[in-house]
Amino acid sequence: MPLGFLVPLFLVGLIGLAVPIVVHLTRRQRAKVVRFPSLMFLEKVPYQAENRRRIHHWLLLALRALALALLVLAFARPFVRDDAAVAIAGTGPTEHVVVLDRSYSMAIEDRWADAVEAAGDAVGSLGPLDRVSLVVFDQGAAAPVRSTSDASRIRAALDTLAVTDRATRYGPALKLAQTILEESELPGKALTVVSDLQRGGWTGEEGVSVPEGTEIEMVAVGSDPPANLAVGEVALTRDRFQGAERVTPRARITRVGGDAELEVQVVLEVDTREIQRQTVTLPAAGAVPVVFQPFTLTERHTRGVVRVMSDGLPDSELRHDDARRFVVSPGRATGVLLLDAPSGGAQASLHLRQALEVARGDGFRVDRVTGGAPGADQLSTYQVVILNDRPFPEGSEGERLRDFVASGGGLLMVAGSRGSWTESAGGLLPGTLGAVQDREEGRGGRLGYLDYDHPVFELFRGPRRGDFSAARFFRARSWQVPPGDSVTVLARFDDGSPALAERRSGEGRVLVWASTLDAFWTDLALQPVFVPFVHQVVGYASGRTEVLDAFTAGQILDVSDARAMETAGLGEVAEALAAAEGQVALAPSGGTTELSAGAGPHFLELGEQGFYEIRPPGRNDVRPVAVAVNVDPAEADLAPLDPEEVEASIRSGAGGTAVAATDTERAAELRLEDRERRQSLWRWMLVGAFLLLAAETVLSNRVSRARRNERAGAPQGAQS
Repeated sequence: MPLGFLVPLFLVGLIGLAVPIVVHLTRRQRAKVVRFPSLMFLEKVPYQAENRRRIHHWLLLALRALALALLVLAFARPFVRDDAAVAIAGTGPTEHVVVLDRSYSMAIEDRWADAVEAAGDAVGSLGPLDRVSLVVFDQGAAAPVRSTSDASRIRAALDTLAVTDRATRYGPALKLAQTILEESELPGKALTVVSDLQRGGWTGEEGVSVPEGTEIEMVAVGSDPPANLAVGEVALTRDRFQGAERVTPRARITRVGGDAELEVQVVLEVDTREIQRQTVTLPAAGAVPVVFQPFTLTERHTRGVVRVMSDGLPDSELRHDDARRFVVSPGRATGVLLLDAPSGGAQASLHLRQALEVARGDGFRVDRVTGGAPGADQLSTYQVVILNDRPFPEGSEGERLRDFVASGGGLLMVAGSRGSWTESAGGLLPGTLGAVQDREEGRGGRLGYLDYDHPVFELFRGPRRGDFSAARFFRARSWQVPPGDSVTVLARFDDGSPALAERRSGEGRVLVWASTLDAFWTDLALQPVFVPFVHQVVGYASGRTEVLDAFTAGQILDVSDARAMETAGLGEVAEALAAAEGQVALAPSGGTTELSAGAGPHFLELGEQGFYEIRPPGRNDVRPVAVAVNVDPAEADLAPLDPEEVEASIRSGAGGTAVAATDTERAAELRLEDRERRQSLWRWMLVGAFLLLAAETVLSNRVSRARRNERAGAPQGAQS
């Protein structure tokens, strides 16, 4: 194998080794005649001819010359060339990115331990000029160590990592790896992905494109998908019994894998106490619904858990999804004040009331009144007022309704035969109602236009989502809607006349329905779309969205957004911050986050499953605000992904850019430097030079002492 030099210019120093030898061997002394009157007083000295000079201590000279030669060679940075090895190794030092999956599916069996070991092996052959980055991912991605030549930093980072409670998303991690590789100036590129390769985390539209020539390695950990039990969606239905609010949990227990039926225990816990337990039999693959008995809801932020007991289940089960948590509070139902016509009877609003009473989730709290509107204090306990077949009130009662709408309340007027308003209410209600019209006697009119982009009808967009064309309208009110942006027509009959219109007033919303919501003027109440339509209209009028009873690990709360916090059932936290009162959020693992008052966003990352507690700092005497966080149920789908599919998708985006000659030359230089650093022959040459100089010193001292002793013992006349 030929010897190469990284800095061959230093080899010029070898010429200097011959200079003292040549001078010593070629030097001649010139004769100098000195005239002296008498020789009787001079000592006779033997004559030594100049041409008889020679080197007496060859070993000493060789040691000195060899030591100097080794010093020169060390500065020239030698290395052993191996062109075949260079060709195999690539064009130069490598930028290596190791992508490690830490989503909660990695907790199955030994997947996480195998993944950490595989990531450590990927950086085991790191060269002096190579660099490596560690990217960890679940739903998001982070790079705890970036572009380092110290493999120990990677191993130290691996020792601190753990599986999270979040789902798998490959896109963010591969995008981050792409950025690191593209920003690197090293000629070699390598990407190693260590994961259980869940199909659910890959969409095929990640748009990742690594640089051309990148070596890609997909390391799959874990064997075939194991059997798994999971608590799916938990639906909460509210009702009232003897004046008390009750909640009925309905859970769905799913199972994948297995060979036979399995009997398990499903437990309902409320505020850490087990209150119900049921035994269910699960098929080898499928789902079983579980309906618990309703429990009375009395405390705000009541915590509930539906859990599958893990006793007797295999250790290979994925434990993260064995429970679903929720938080419920009384009084979250949307308050609806139904102002019925005094002479209409209970049958006039029967279908409307029944539709509102069967709502799921937080639902609606409906109070029916046939007299006048209540006072302002009582009115503030409702979110929506429905004027069902009665005129808009005048005087102080009308003023209270105007103030109610201006402050954010919703008003729904169902015109019927008695609905009307005077000119004084024209700025609140859209347009002017006319006379009752019979629509196509015998057959009835139809709805000809629906604004599916509006929240009221957005639910019905798409096939098999609800058909309004089957509903017939036998009577309706004529209605003149003024042109302009202040009024929005959401639905029209087939003759073009308005059926439903909206007008904003202050912070509230006003909607007018030109027909009725019973079975007298229309058969809409007999159609499947009636109940969801009523829920959508009343819910939109209230301005409230469905209150969330749980969040998914990885979501982020902006506690400074009062409306979003109200939707999440955390309105009191936003109120406390608005009143300049600080709050502290305690995570399930014990970590704390300060939510300070003041302007600007304040984010709370919900990174762990469990219950977060939010309370004033130092106050343990108050019931804390609770936030339930669950894992993403999609992660329980353990179907594997074909690694070749991911690799092909990544490579398909790589361009075919030609490599410039200067880049090739630079890569060759970096490869030679890398090989020289790996071998480090200069270190051994310096050690050899030091040893030779030490030996030369010992030998020269010995020779000098021998010569002195020789001269001291010789006769005086023989000295020269």
